[in-house]
Amino acid sequence: MHIDYDKIREENIREYGEGTRHLSFLSRLYTDRTHFVFELLQNAEDAGATRILFSLFGDRLEVAHDGRPFNELDVRGVCGVGEGTKAEDLTQIGKFGIGFKSVYAYTETPEVHSGGEGFRIDNYVRPHVVRPRLPGNSWTTLFVFSFDTGKITPETACKEIGARLRNLNARTLLFLRKITEIEYRLPDSTSGIYLREETARGPGRQVSVTGQNAGKDEEESWLIFERSVPVPEKSETVRVEIGFRLEAEDKAKKSSECIVKVKDSPLVVYFPTEKETNLGFLIQGPYKTTPSRDNIPKDDVWNETLIRETAGLIVDTLFEVKSLGLLSVSFVETLPIKAEDFPDDSMFYPIFESVRKALIEEELLPASDGSFVSADNAKLARGGELRNLLDYDQLVLLFQSRVKIKWLSGEITQDRTPDLRNYLMTELDVEEVTPESFARKIDHSFLSALPDAWLIDFYGFLSGQEALWRAPRREADSGGILRLKPILRLEDDSQETPFKSNNITPNAFLPPPEATDFPVVKRLIADNEQAYAFLERLGLSKPDIFDDIVERVLPKYTESNENSVSDAENQADIRKIARAMHSDSESGKARVIVSASQAPFLKAINPTGEISFRKPNEIYLDTQELRRYFSNYTTVWFLHDENLLSEDEITILRAFGVSSLPRVIRLVHEGYHDLNIDNDLDGLKQALEKLSCLSSFEEKRTLSVLIWRILACVLQETPDLFLATYKWKYYRKWREKYTHSKAAKLLRETAWIQTKEGTFEKPGEITTDQIPDEFLEATELIEKLGIAEISIECEEENREYAKKLGISLEDVEIIKKNSDQFEQWKASMNTRKENPEFPSRPVPNSERRQEMLSEQLFDSPEKEYETRERSVRTTNIAIDPITWLRNQYTNEADQMVCQICKEEMPFRKRDGTHYFEKKEVLSRKFLPKENEAQYLALCPICAAKYEEFIRSDDNVMSKLKEAIVSAENYEVPISFGNEKTSIRFVETHYHDLRAIIDNSE
Repeated sequence: MHIDYDKIREENIREYGEGTRHLSFLSRLYTDRTHFVFELLQNAEDAGATRILFSLFGDRLEVAHDGRPFNELDVRGVCGVGEGTKAEDLTQIGKFGIGFKSVYAYTETPEVHSGGEGFRIDNYVRPHVVRPRLPGNSWTTLFVFSFDTGKITPETACKEIGARLRNLNARTLLFLRKITEIEYRLPDSTSGIYLREETARGPGRQVSVTGQNAGKDEEESWLIFERSVPVPEKSETVRVEIGFRLEAEDKAKKSSECIVKVKDSPLVVYFPTEKETNLGFLIQGPYKTTPSRDNIPKDDVWNETLIRETAGLIVDTLFEVKSLGLLSVSFVETLPIKAEDFPDDSMFYPIFESVRKALIEEELLPASDGSFVSADNAKLARGGELRNLLDYDQLVLLFQSRVKIKWLSGEITQDRTPDLRNYLMTELDVEEVTPESFARKIDHSFLSALPDAWLIDFYGFLSGQEALWRAPRREADSGGILRLKPILRLEDDSQETPFKSNNITPNAFLPPPEATDFPVVKRLIADNEQAYAFLERLGLSKPDIFDDIVERVLPKYTESNENSVSDAENQADIRKIARAMHSDSESGKARVIVSASQAPFLKAINPTGEISFRKPNEIYLDTQELRRYFSNYTTVWFLHDENLLSEDEITILRAFGVSSLPRVIRLVHEGYHDLNIDNDLDGLKQALEKLSCLSSFEEKRTLSVLIWRILACVLQETPDLFLATYKWKYYRKWREKYTHSKAAKLLRETAWIQTKEGTFEKPGEITTDQIPDEFLEATELIEKLGIAEISIECEEENREYAKKLGISLEDVEIIKKNSDQFEQWKASMNTRKENPEFPSRPVPNSERRQEMLSEQLFDSPEKEYETRERSVRTTNIAIDPITWLRNQYTNEADQMVCQICKEEMPFRKRDGTHYFEKKEVLSRKFLPKENEAQYLALCPICAAKYEEFIRSDDNVMSKLKEAIVSAENYEVPISFGNEKTSIRFVETHYHDLRAIIDNSE
């Protein structure tokens, strides 16, 4: 048909004006000026073309397609701005009127030849008739773009457009419906071709796209589903589409196919946009875009409609994929499973949420048996052994569920599918069953309901899970959790725990060849080689004499039925135990020792005459010395009828815990960052109290000598009797110091040592020349008690000196030997009355210290708070700031100094340490990591001022942070209102704080 180009030109001149400089922006519409290639593909698709050819020459680009010839509306479209046959037409790909203008980046006079006519466009909007060219070879339309702008050389144009054509790929055709072939030819004779084939597959269609590009072949297969969406106020509909990548499970053999996740998934508006979806598949629809088609307005009503429709399509597609046999773990990985990629205010959140809801409620997750299960009824297994051990019926029994529970596919693991595993656990609330959590859920009712064959398999499973049943490794360790679970099935089909409450003594035995009335594991189970090996490793054995003692003899006494055991039976039991202790079985003897030491099987008597069965470690041998020592202690117990026992039996009882000396009592207090270990001696306090009350010199002397001899013997067995140890953590290492123990303090503060003059004195107030000669052999005891070694010649001189100073002879000896240090001490005591000296903590190696602090900060947690009735910090610091600050700001005179007022802390606590308050230098906003160096040591007054004038004002803290960084002499000026003062740091503290600030920026 004939088109009146002159009329169109005149109308456009009236519309856009004589000048067209204001339209030049159209040539810069796209950041990538070769994007016009896609605009031409869109035009061809909308024109119904099936083939398109790009021919690049040195001075021009020619594009031909076989679609519908141009008509007047098409001419007006390419010559207009924002109007034409596709303006606001959501059923077509885009606004061709604007998109076509992108060709002006390379040409000033594009030509169009179609339907036997030809025209050239000048100044963006003015068509002129030109001599028509026949496209030829069944082509219906030909575009000619001469490189004549003068701004870009033909060489540059060829290079850029050639690169674009080479970078097209087969996926360009994926969501087109009409174009099945794209071909290009370059000036250097290289060429490429892309083809699309489509077949129906269930409710969707399978699209294969192939390409030969500069000698390289590519091929992809996709499964595409669609849904129709009505266009508002129109009778037409548009499509939203989903494309899943298909791939052979074994590419080499081209075996059965599966759906796989794609790496890049931009939103497609017929062609890829720059909007990333973070999905593992492609979604396509006629979204409204920005003019340059590089972004999608999120809050546009039409775009929101398409997203909702796409979310619904995806849920429908889940069931279609399941019916096609393609719902695999690989497919589930393509779904939106990373919550951080889909915040609730994001454009694609509706897709994330609809998929999550469907997976929770519907049977759409691959189960381990090849079926499917909903997240509500699914469990993850940590390891294939659990899936093999527990079938679905046993899972229902274990979790006491009313519905069938299924294991999810074994392909879902931490190593192979970490994102999917995390999604299942955090977003779908699927529980992961570990060997430990399984073991914790096991109970009597569960085990009783299972057959013998399952228990055999269970023991095989446990053979590889030693942590669940291991023996205790130390006193406070309870061992594996299954040691006290009823995992043993006995011959009478009852379920029993392997060990008694002490976690060592077995409750059952391996069955011996002969009949026995001992409780034994069911023979049918123990006959299995694998089960028997496990039970042996668990610690079970066949019953023997040791078992008879542990299981029959000692429990009689543990039950506290004292009247049921006669003296004769008790003596027989002791003899049986003694015989067992002469066995060659070290393990058997060890079991007897453990059980006997905890059983009250020995008859004992206390000073009041009361007789009772007691544990060995509660009993002393009945000797005259111990009777005299404990004569003021009514709750002590002595071995009854000791004369009826042989020396060998008494030796064995001592191995069980019966003692011939007063026992050392350990007093332990363990804190989070410190440990106190003190020592006392049983009966010592009562013995010393009795000595002080005795009026007879001879009785006092006898008891004094007895206490001396006992102490000398105990000290040989327990050298640390007189020591108390305090340990604390500093920079993740334990440090310790020693002081006098409770026993030592009691002995030093009591006048109990007989002197040659017949008096009784405190150890620190006498010298070795005053104590009886028989005491002198115990040199270690003399030293521990602090009795000064002194010659007779110096005695009178020292006594006068001690009397003058008002101190003990022991202190006189120390002062004389350390006169220089004593003078220094006196000087430091004088300075305490004046201003205290600020402590000094130099940094010997600043680079190494900063390196260590950086490593420490890397491992430190971020500060975290929980909202309770008040804000409570929930994170912890590796080093206690209180201990750290006390070490930093205590000077040589043992004075702890406030960092702001520089005065000694106002008072000491009852334990002798200074009271002070720790305050964070800066808040979490400025220092997010936990570290002890970000605290200040302040007196209560300065702490209150700091909180009011510094910590409550972010602007002040910001300035303080800058002042700390720029300080030159470890002192930072601050203001408490009108009061000018400063924060003073020791060098190590300032160095660490600077490093923390540097690491937080």
